[in-house]
Amino acid sequence: MKYIYCSLLLLLHWLGITNVYAQQPFSEGTIEYSVLLTAPDNNKISGVYAISFKGAEIKKVMKMDNGYEDITLFDCKNNTIYSLQNRNGTKYAIQLSMEEFVAKQEKYSGYRVINEKKQNQLIDSLVVYQGTVKYKNNAKVTILYTKDWKPAEPITYTRFPNATFLPLRFQYDEENGMGMVFQATKVSATPLSTSIFKIPADYKMISYEEYKQLSK
Repeated sequence: MKYIYCSLLLLLHWLGITNVYAQQPFSEGTIEYSVLLTAPDNNKISGVYAISFKGAEIKKVMKMDNGYEDITLFDCKNNTIYSLQNRNGTKYAIQLSMEEFVAKQEKYSGYRVINEKKQNQLIDSLVVYQGTVKYKNNAKVTILYTKDWKPAEPITYTRFPNATFLPLRFQYDEENGMGMVFQATKVSATPLSTSIFKIPADYKMISYEEYKQLSK
Protein backbone atom coordinates (compact mmCIF):
# COMPACT_ATOMS: atom_id res chain seq x y z
CA MET A 1 0.00 0.00 0.00
CA LYS A 2 2.86 2.37 0.88
CA TYR A 3 4.45 1.62 -2.51
CA ILE A 4 1.19 2.49 -4.33
CA TYR A 5 0.86 5.72 -2.34
CA CYS A 6 4.41 6.80 -3.16
CA SER A 7 3.94 5.90 -6.81
CA LEU A 8 0.76 7.99 -6.94
CA LEU A 9 2.56 10.99 -5.42
CA LEU A 10 5.34 10.67 -7.98
CA LEU A 11 2.78 10.45 -10.80
CA LEU A 12 0.92 13.56 -9.60
CA HIS A 13 4.21 15.41 -9.22
CA TRP A 14 5.22 14.44 -12.75
CA LEU A 15 1.85 15.57 -14.11
CA GLY A 16 2.26 18.87 -12.32
CA ILE A 17 5.65 19.40 -13.89
CA THR A 18 4.26 18.46 -17.29
CA ASN A 19 1.48 21.04 -16.90
CA VAL A 20 3.91 23.79 -15.97
CA TYR A 21 6.16 23.14 -18.93
CA ALA A 22 3.21 22.85 -21.33
CA GLN A 23 2.57 26.57 -20.84
CA GLN A 24 5.53 28.09 -22.60
CA PRO A 25 6.53 31.77 -22.69
CA PHE A 26 5.83 33.16 -26.16
CA SER A 27 9.31 34.61 -26.61
CA GLU A 28 9.71 34.59 -30.40
CA GLY A 29 7.17 34.89 -33.16
CA THR A 30 4.16 36.97 -34.18
CA ILE A 31 0.51 37.17 -33.18
CA GLU A 32 -1.83 38.79 -35.68
CA TYR A 33 -5.27 40.16 -34.87
CA SER A 34 -8.10 41.62 -36.90
CA VAL A 35 -9.41 44.81 -35.32
CA LEU A 36 -12.86 46.39 -35.39
CA LEU A 37 -13.14 49.89 -33.94
CA THR A 38 -16.58 51.28 -33.15
CA ALA A 39 -16.68 55.05 -32.64
CA PRO A 40 -19.18 56.80 -30.31
CA ASP A 41 -21.26 57.74 -33.39
CA ASN A 42 -21.38 53.98 -34.25
CA ASN A 43 -19.05 54.45 -37.22
CA LYS A 44 -16.96 51.29 -37.67
CA ILE A 45 -13.36 51.05 -38.89
CA SER A 46 -11.50 47.80 -39.55
CA GLY A 47 -7.81 47.17 -39.26
CA VAL A 48 -5.03 44.77 -38.29
CA TYR A 49 -2.82 44.55 -35.21
CA ALA A 50 0.39 42.53 -34.98
CA ILE A 51 2.63 41.90 -31.98
CA SER A 52 6.08 40.49 -32.70
CA PHE A 53 8.42 39.09 -30.04
CA LYS A 54 12.08 38.24 -29.81
CA GLY A 55 13.39 37.74 -26.29
CA ALA A 56 12.85 40.95 -24.34
CA GLU A 57 12.00 42.96 -27.47
CA ILE A 58 8.43 43.59 -28.61
CA LYS A 59 7.11 45.35 -31.69
CA LYS A 60 3.46 46.40 -31.93
CA VAL A 61 2.00 47.54 -35.24
CA MET A 62 -1.57 48.73 -35.72
CA LYS A 63 -2.87 49.72 -39.15
CA MET A 64 -6.44 50.88 -39.68
CA ASP A 65 -8.29 51.14 -42.98
CA ASN A 66 -8.66 54.92 -42.56
CA GLY A 67 -4.87 55.32 -42.87
CA TYR A 68 -4.05 55.47 -39.17
CA GLU A 69 -0.82 53.66 -38.28
CA ASP A 70 0.89 53.17 -34.93
CA ILE A 71 4.23 51.41 -34.40
CA THR A 72 5.76 50.93 -30.95
CA LEU A 73 9.09 49.30 -30.10
CA PHE A 74 9.73 47.92 -26.59
CA ASP A 75 13.08 46.82 -25.23
CA CYS A 76 12.16 45.38 -21.84
CA LYS A 77 15.78 44.53 -21.01
CA ASN A 78 16.88 48.16 -21.34
CA ASN A 79 13.50 49.65 -20.24
CA THR A 80 12.96 51.71 -23.40
CA ILE A 81 9.90 52.42 -25.50
CA TYR A 82 9.87 54.26 -28.82
CA SER A 83 6.85 55.32 -30.85
CA LEU A 84 7.53 55.64 -34.58
CA GLN A 85 5.63 58.55 -36.10
CA ASN A 86 5.55 60.26 -39.49
CA ARG A 87 4.77 63.97 -39.14
CA ASN A 88 4.58 66.11 -42.27
CA GLY A 89 6.98 63.83 -44.10
CA THR A 90 9.53 63.70 -41.28
CA LYS A 91 9.96 60.42 -39.42
CA TYR A 92 10.41 60.54 -35.66
CA ALA A 93 11.28 57.90 -33.09
CA ILE A 94 9.76 59.36 -29.93
CA GLN A 95 11.10 58.03 -26.65
CA LEU A 96 8.36 57.27 -24.13
CA SER A 97 8.64 56.48 -20.44
CA MET A 98 8.64 52.81 -19.46
CA GLU A 99 7.82 53.86 -15.88
CA GLU A 100 4.70 55.73 -17.01
CA PHE A 101 3.66 52.82 -19.22
CA VAL A 102 3.94 50.35 -16.33
CA ALA A 103 2.12 52.78 -14.00
CA LYS A 104 -0.86 52.94 -16.40
CA GLN A 105 -1.15 49.15 -16.17
CA GLU A 106 -1.42 49.23 -12.40
CA LYS A 107 -5.19 49.76 -12.37
CA TYR A 108 -5.58 46.53 -14.38
CA SER A 109 -3.37 44.44 -12.08
CA GLY A 110 -4.74 41.92 -9.60
CA TYR A 111 -7.49 40.66 -11.91
CA ARG A 112 -8.92 37.15 -11.79
CA VAL A 113 -10.19 34.88 -14.57
CA ILE A 114 -13.54 33.33 -13.63
CA ASN A 115 -16.20 31.19 -15.34
CA GLU A 116 -13.62 29.39 -17.47
CA LYS A 117 -14.99 27.06 -20.15
CA LYS A 118 -13.12 25.06 -22.78
CA GLN A 119 -14.30 25.88 -26.31
CA ASN A 120 -14.91 23.49 -29.18
CA GLN A 121 -12.62 25.36 -31.53
CA LEU A 122 -8.95 25.70 -32.29
CA ILE A 123 -6.93 28.71 -33.42
CA ASP A 124 -3.70 27.62 -35.11
CA SER A 125 -3.97 24.27 -33.26
CA LEU A 126 -4.18 26.04 -29.88
CA VAL A 127 -6.70 24.88 -27.28
CA VAL A 128 -9.13 27.76 -26.69
CA TYR A 129 -10.88 28.75 -23.47
CA GLN A 130 -13.49 31.36 -22.71
CA GLY A 131 -13.41 33.19 -19.42
CA THR A 132 -14.34 36.42 -17.71
CA VAL A 133 -11.60 38.74 -16.51
CA LYS A 134 -12.74 40.42 -13.30
CA TYR A 135 -10.78 43.46 -12.15
CA LYS A 136 -10.33 44.88 -8.66
CA ASN A 137 -12.99 47.54 -9.37
CA ASN A 138 -15.43 44.72 -10.34
CA ALA A 139 -15.32 45.63 -14.03
CA LYS A 140 -15.58 42.54 -16.22
CA VAL A 141 -14.64 41.58 -19.78
CA THR A 142 -15.20 38.28 -21.58
CA ILE A 143 -12.18 36.94 -23.47
CA LEU A 144 -11.02 33.94 -25.46
CA TYR A 145 -7.51 32.73 -24.67
CA THR A 146 -5.14 29.80 -24.75
CA LYS A 147 -3.12 28.42 -21.88
CA ASP A 148 -0.65 26.75 -24.26
CA TRP A 149 1.36 29.98 -24.27
CA LYS A 150 1.81 33.07 -22.11
CA PRO A 151 3.54 36.39 -22.87
CA ALA A 152 7.25 36.26 -22.11
CA GLU A 153 7.13 39.86 -20.87
CA PRO A 154 4.53 40.88 -18.23
CA ILE A 155 3.85 44.28 -19.84
CA THR A 156 2.83 42.86 -23.24
CA TYR A 157 -0.93 43.37 -22.90
CA THR A 158 -1.98 46.64 -21.26
CA ARG A 159 -5.28 45.29 -19.91
CA PHE A 160 -3.80 41.92 -18.89
CA PRO A 161 -0.48 42.59 -17.10
CA ASN A 162 1.41 39.49 -15.99
CA ALA A 163 -0.97 37.31 -18.00
CA THR A 164 -0.61 33.55 -17.60
CA PHE A 165 -2.48 33.06 -20.88
CA LEU A 166 -2.32 34.33 -24.44
CA PRO A 167 -5.37 36.50 -25.32
CA LEU A 168 -7.00 35.44 -28.57
CA ARG A 169 -10.16 37.56 -28.54
CA PHE A 170 -10.72 40.55 -26.30
CA GLN A 171 -12.37 43.95 -26.27
CA TYR A 172 -11.40 47.42 -25.04
CA ASP A 173 -14.24 49.74 -24.04
CA GLU A 174 -13.28 53.32 -23.33
CA GLU A 175 -15.20 55.84 -21.21
CA ASN A 176 -15.71 58.06 -24.28
CA GLY A 177 -17.84 55.34 -25.89
CA MET A 178 -15.17 54.01 -28.23
CA GLY A 179 -14.72 50.25 -28.38
CA MET A 180 -12.19 47.96 -30.05
CA VAL A 181 -12.49 44.22 -30.63
CA PHE A 182 -9.36 42.15 -31.30
CA GLN A 183 -9.62 38.67 -32.85
CA ALA A 184 -6.51 36.53 -33.34
CA THR A 185 -6.11 35.34 -36.92
CA LYS A 186 -2.62 33.84 -36.71
CA VAL A 187 -0.24 32.70 -33.97
CA SER A 188 3.18 31.91 -35.41
CA ALA A 189 6.05 30.89 -33.11
CA THR A 190 8.80 31.24 -35.70
CA PRO A 191 12.26 32.88 -35.64
CA LEU A 192 12.37 36.59 -36.48
CA SER A 193 15.18 38.88 -37.58
CA THR A 194 16.52 41.23 -34.91
CA SER A 195 16.44 44.05 -37.48
CA ILE A 196 12.66 44.46 -37.31
CA PHE A 197 12.92 45.50 -33.64
CA LYS A 198 15.41 48.29 -34.32
CA ILE A 199 14.69 51.95 -35.05
CA PRO A 200 15.11 52.48 -38.83
CA ALA A 201 18.02 54.72 -39.83
CA ASP A 202 15.73 57.32 -41.45
CA TYR A 203 13.95 58.08 -38.16
CA LYS A 204 15.07 61.00 -36.00
CA MET A 205 15.22 60.12 -32.31
CA ILE A 206 13.63 62.76 -30.05
CA SER A 207 12.21 62.94 -26.54
CA TYR A 208 8.48 63.05 -25.85
CA GLU A 209 8.85 66.64 -24.62
CA GLU A 210 10.44 67.62 -27.94
CA TYR A 211 7.60 65.92 -29.82
CA LYS A 212 4.99 67.83 -27.80
CA GLN A 213 6.66 71.07 -28.82
CA LEU A 214 6.39 70.05 -32.47
CA SER A 215 2.70 69.29 -32.00
CA LYS A 216 1.81 72.79 -30.82
